[in-house]
Amino acid sequence: MSLRIVVCVKYVPDATGDRRFADDATTDRE
Repeated sequence: MSLRIVVCVKYVPDATGDRRFADDATTDRE
């Protein structure tokens, strides 16, 4: 799951999901 989020964020860094995905990943990791 973490890899998939990272790939998505890296693939679409210009998308608005970048911030949302980053927040989700951080919350999930912490």
